[in-house]
Amino acid sequence: MDIEEHKYSTYLVRQRNFFAGCMGLAVLSTCLLAGKLSTMQEKIVMVPTLSSEMIIDGNNVSASYLEESALLYASTLLDLTAETIPAKRNLILKNASTRSESSIKSLQEYFAKKEDEHKKFGLMTFFAAKKIDVEPRKLQVTIEGLLTSTFGKRGIEEDRVKYLMVFDFVGGMLKLKEFKQIVIEVK
Repeated sequence: MDIEEHKYSTYLVRQRNFFAGCMGLAVLSTCLLAGKLSTMQEKIVMVPTLSSEMIIDGNNVSASYLEESALLYASTLLDLTAETIPAKRNLILKNASTRSESSIKSLQEYFAKKEDEHKKFGLMTFFAAKKIDVEPRKLQVTIEGLLTSTFGKRGIEEDRVKYLMVFDFVGGMLKLKEFKQIVIEVK
């Protein structure tokens, strides 16, 4: 019986060593995975009301993501009342590119001008996009549409306008770099 007990105890020792080795590998792989996850710097930025695919690959973003972002920024920049301008200015400046001091300054000047106009004339503006041209390689969007202006209780005016928006892709986020009106050629 001594030989049988020795074989059985050897079998149990081998089985224990096998499971201990498996457990050691599981702990090691868990530690390596935790280390990898803690060093990854991946951000996923979602635009509210995203209605189509969004692809970010390195420093390239999909045309649909640029389009959705441009619509969101256009609404924030152009749908204005005297009361909403300060909040919208803060929102835009928080999401503006800080790589260029001139871009921040031009956005501040834009909001200062709009705030003065809206207070002076009791103005309310609303923008309805009609056409959007996206250039994903340049991170540019040209947006064209109708800007409806209401002057207090006196009247309504509609203008066909076109704007250029240029973005920076910084830290996994699209930041507004430039916003300017383009003069539409009359045909």
